[in-house]
Amino acid sequence: MKISTMLKNRYPKARVFDQVGSGIPTGLSMPKGIFITSLFTWDMDKVIKTTNYYQTRFPKATIQIGGIAASLLPDHINLHTGVKPHIGLLKDAENCPPDYTLTFGRKNQTSITFASRGCPRRCKFCSVANIEPKFYPKDDWEKDVSPILPAITFWDNNWLASPNLEKDCRKLSTLNKRVDFNQGLDARLYTETIASLLSKININPLRFAFDDIRQERLLLKAIRLAKKYGNKDIRVYVLYNFNDTPEDFYYRLNLLNREKVLSFPMEFRRPTELKVKFPGRNWNVALLRAMKLSLMYYYRKGMITISRESFLSIYGDNQKDFIKKLYDIYKYDKFLKRRKNETPSNILEVEKC
Repeated sequence: MKISTMLKNRYPKARVFDQVGSGIPTGLSMPKGIFITSLFTWDMDKVIKTTNYYQTRFPKATIQIGGIAASLLPDHINLHTGVKPHIGLLKDAENCPPDYTLTFGRKNQTSITFASRGCPRRCKFCSVANIEPKFYPKDDWEKDVSPILPAITFWDNNWLASPNLEKDCRKLSTLNKRVDFNQGLDARLYTETIASLLSKININPLRFAFDDIRQERLLLKAIRLAKKYGNKDIRVYVLYNFNDTPEDFYYRLNLLNREKVLSFPMEFRRPTELKVKFPGRNWNVALLRAMKLSLMYYYRKGMITISRESFLSIYGDNQKDFIKKLYDIYKYDKFLKRRKNETPSNILEVEKC
């Protein structure tokens, strides 16, 4: 969306089309340039497939590739497409507001912006430093905000570390829109002063992260402060499959469930072009698969709800039971796959009916 504004500023008569994945938008005939934005490395095969698709159909068009996956694995992109990708932020586009006429097939109800770039933390599991190596505030983020859309979504990596925090809050108070800091707030920086400051703007939901069990005390303090200042919808990203054990992952999930906040498990994956799981030193493929299945089939949108009864039923009331339940889920999934492969197709159709 920012690239679209950049192109329209540069070429006032340009027509810009949007497309998710491979396809030719209605009205497009001979594009002069194609910009392909990549997301996570897990979908690297789709990025390459999409690029090859447009290379075949529009051989005269200039193709540029950028984004997260391309920045983390540029050599792999170059090897399979012949295109040398752009690494990191595209400066000319970064300074442009998003073009909200592009929808990418979605109904957009929120402005999208960044009040800061980068992060001072440089956590070992995180790739932000590779893509946005410098941490700095953005003084003019409000130019990205549409007067028509009712909400603002910030994709900052660590907004609470910004020296512009108070100034940003004053701007948000004036804009009077619902606010979502989608990447989460750093609980280690969430003080009474900041809780009071944020209570004056309409943040909903309020998000934190629980990446390490050693952050327990500071996270609990942040959650209780948030509740004290009126935040009712609190959600916590919970990293697993890095240096943690399944036991301490269960401990963190159980702790959040007892605190009556939503938890959003986030599986650590290495930046790799291979679409395979890489279990951490304390995990294995069976446990990772079962955890993903439990979120897919028992919970909506991958978030563990505040229902205590459901949590105990699905994950058990202790760490040992949690691991046993995950193995049971994995075994049942294997059984269903085996049964499907062994069942004749005509019988399978009768069972579907």
